[in-house]
Amino acid sequence: MAVVERTPSDDDLTRLRRLFLFDAVCEAGGIGQAAARAGRTQPAVSLAISKLEASFGGQLFERGFGGSELTEEGVILQRRVRRMLDQMERAVASLTGQAAAANAGKICRRLTDTQVRCHVAIANAGSAAEAAQLLGISQPAVHRAARQIEQNVGVSLYRRRVHSVSANPAGIEFARCLSLARYEIAQASEDLAYARGQLTGKVAIGVLPLLPPRLVARAIQRLRGRYPAARVTVDEGSHAHLLRELRVGAIDIIIGGLREPRLTGSVQETELFADPYVVAVRKGHRLAGQKTVAARDLAGYDWVMPQRNVPRRSVIDAIFARLPVKPPLVVETSSLAMMIAMLVESDCITLLSRAQIREAYPGSEMVALELETPEASRAVGYTLRADWLGTAVQQAFIEHLREECACRI
Repeated sequence: MAVVERTPSDDDLTRLRRLFLFDAVCEAGGIGQAAARAGRTQPAVSLAISKLEASFGGQLFERGFGGSELTEEGVILQRRVRRMLDQMERAVASLTGQAAAANAGKICRRLTDTQVRCHVAIANAGSAAEAAQLLGISQPAVHRAARQIEQNVGVSLYRRRVHSVSANPAGIEFARCLSLARYEIAQASEDLAYARGQLTGKVAIGVLPLLPPRLVARAIQRLRGRYPAARVTVDEGSHAHLLRELRVGAIDIIIGGLREPRLTGSVQETELFADPYVVAVRKGHRLAGQKTVAARDLAGYDWVMPQRNVPRRSVIDAIFARLPVKPPLVVETSSLAMMIAMLVESDCITLLSRAQIREAYPGSEMVALELETPEASRAVGYTLRADWLGTAVQQAFIEHLREECACRI
């Protein structure tokens, strides 16, 4: 079936350009001055600002004989536009090398929404063909945008083969930075709505499998009590998956067990409480009836294990290293529900967090063994991007999460 190419609307083609001109007016202090610097006519800049004001639904400048001054809403948008441009300029400077850093701003201002949208889609979908399907436009249109953005930055962004085009590592990282830049404008819309008294907003949460879900649910309820119209999305997944989502702006926060050693650089981790691992079995298990359990007692039972490259697996491997005989491994799974089912339906053993047993499954058929596990230290907390600027609603969720965790200590 042939793909019908949708002609991009005027708004699609000039939204970035309007934001660039908005920043130029802010910097120059007036529309006439900005038009002269940008090489545009004054009516063209005025029209761009008027369309931008219509897009955001509010007046951004007070216009007078002395120039144009930002309104309160204009100040809110300017903060986000500056952050967007900083993201883009750093990305271009990193891509092209420090020698071209001075030209990064000029390069950014040649980019269009279509180029950015198509490049991000190619990187996310894996190929130009899949990006075209994702965007609902023709492959030639996607290829054209890819050529244009590559020509603009002057650096190769793609791997080209006979029948496919995909982003190379530089292109993937550039797409990540562009996604974060676009995220700032989405945040601007939320900031403006809040400033107008609309007590709404969006919080995108990523939770790791061993996090007690009731903890997050209670924090969400606290948030809804304060902001009834707030929209919350919760995505559960592996740390690697959620970290990728965080780094592109798809989620705002990761909640769960913190890494050891702690992550630094582009992300920032904050500890909320200690939640050590414990060896868990079903009620009625022979070991559950023992007042004291020695590490060697664990060697005689089957184990259900998480997959590799997660902290819990490393702790189990450390426990096994102290046993005279390595216990049999019967199931290896990333599914917490499957792990729990195996414990309940058999004499298998696994490692869970103490809060997981106490809060996630109160009154369940699982118990923690009375066993010292010196390797099993664990801290629960949240992870944010180091340069993240949350909206009022997002910051309120973090506040309520911290309050909820303080109540349980």
